[in-house]
Amino acid sequence: MSRRLIRTPRRGLAFATVAVSSIVLAGCASGGAEGEASPDHDLTIGVVTEPEKTLDGIVDGSLAGYNIYYNLFDQLTTLDADGNIMPSIATEWSANDDFTEWTFTLRDDIEFHDGTPLTSEDVAFTYTEVLATPDSDNLGYMGMLESVSAPDATTVVFELNSSFSPWPSITTAQSIVPAELYMELGSEEFAEAPVGSGAFTFVSRSRGVDYVLERNDDYWGDVTEVDTLTFQTVADEEARLNGVISGSLDVALISPNQVSSLEGSGAESVSRASNGATFLGINSTSGPLADEKIRLAVWHAINRDELVSAVLDGRAVPNDQIVAPNVTGYVDGSEGPAYDPAAAEALLAEAGYDGTAIALEYATDGRIPMSSEVAQAIGGYLEAAGITVELVGMDQASLSNRIYGTVDMDGIFLNTWAPSTMDGDMPITNMFAGGQNDYAQSPTTAALVEEQRMVDGADRIAVFDELASTNYAAAYLIPLYTPDADYAVTAGIDWTPRVDGEFMLADVTFSD
Repeated sequence: MSRRLIRTPRRGLAFATVAVSSIVLAGCASGGAEGEASPDHDLTIGVVTEPEKTLDGIVDGSLAGYNIYYNLFDQLTTLDADGNIMPSIATEWSANDDFTEWTFTLRDDIEFHDGTPLTSEDVAFTYTEVLATPDSDNLGYMGMLESVSAPDATTVVFELNSSFSPWPSITTAQSIVPAELYMELGSEEFAEAPVGSGAFTFVSRSRGVDYVLERNDDYWGDVTEVDTLTFQTVADEEARLNGVISGSLDVALISPNQVSSLEGSGAESVSRASNGATFLGINSTSGPLADEKIRLAVWHAINRDELVSAVLDGRAVPNDQIVAPNVTGYVDGSEGPAYDPAAAEALLAEAGYDGTAIALEYATDGRIPMSSEVAQAIGGYLEAAGITVELVGMDQASLSNRIYGTVDMDGIFLNTWAPSTMDGDMPITNMFAGGQNDYAQSPTTAALVEEQRMVDGADRIAVFDELASTNYAAAYLIPLYTPDADYAVTAGIDWTPRVDGEFMLADVTFSD
């Protein structure tokens, strides 16, 4: 059986860095002269929310949880700041010809925080435990995993039940737990004081308030400069901005319209293109939107360029595809229906649209910066084209539950997807192959999702191109833009944000 060796299959985009040397991190003690105490290198991150479930990476797969897991645990592979897949626990990996078997070779010098060695048995246990946990969030992207074996201490073999060429991207997201300790404690007790092998060790957590980690001086990789790392939950975007300006926070995600507020504050801003696509989901099974012509009229009615420039202050790029330009699966040069109000009006006339109101549901806070403003702008575009719109705002938790829990959206809904694996398989599976965003349930799109898993390289991108073109013709979902990710950062911190928006902070340095 022939195999192909795969190390770092993709190149990412350039990134931005904040480095300010003239001002010491707020709250740090000064030092420098011989005999003086060294400054504390404590770091407080203002995060939008906290892990949705227990603090157990086998059960919880929330984006908020990854912020903690990526610092507390190691994964087989990791993403660099640009989203390239890099070695971590694994030094190399290879697949058989049809991508149904993957073999990973591991380092032999990694220890968990309790001093026990990390071996292939821990890796095999972790993935097997995910498969055996019915309420694990991670099952959603491991449906192709059949079994895992550990033929020796530094080799792990994954057997898949179908071809899956992007399997290495999945391994960037799954944190490895110590098998013996996890089995002894069980998920609930393990989550009270989780033990990993990462650059930080667990200290404490206070639900709704903060999660505290500290430096692992025995880390197998480069030991971080950060003494104590705190993730503080700050849901309100104004509070996050003011927290950085006042010095109670060191780094926080902010909205595009807040960037100018940092001028003259002493804090800095850093921005980079995100890995997300903001889009309009559509219930295409009932009401006016069951008609393809009306869905296409919605597409033609929206001025993406103006939406980005006027509403988002240019801090995004228009995007007709459901994956971001820096995510594997994006097709250079592929464009959907153009902004054309006249075409929209003509399609509405052909469809015999009678003015029935179409709900546009959105979150008033949370995952999409300036979501209310974006929704109102879209509503204005649709009304101008002759579509009656009912704006329905709600909190993020309620909207997420309607999209992913009850799956009963009424018409159009504003949503976003940013794949933590930096691969397009996850979003297209959810949107075009039976996931919660897939109301159309098209056999054509489902077949294309399956096809892209059987090939790699240019052949795989060609399938993504066909999928995008299919969506352009039927408007099952309407992509809008890929936003920038904007952060406020305390002066004195040298930090490179990751393209996936997760806070991986071991490489932070300080200007003392």
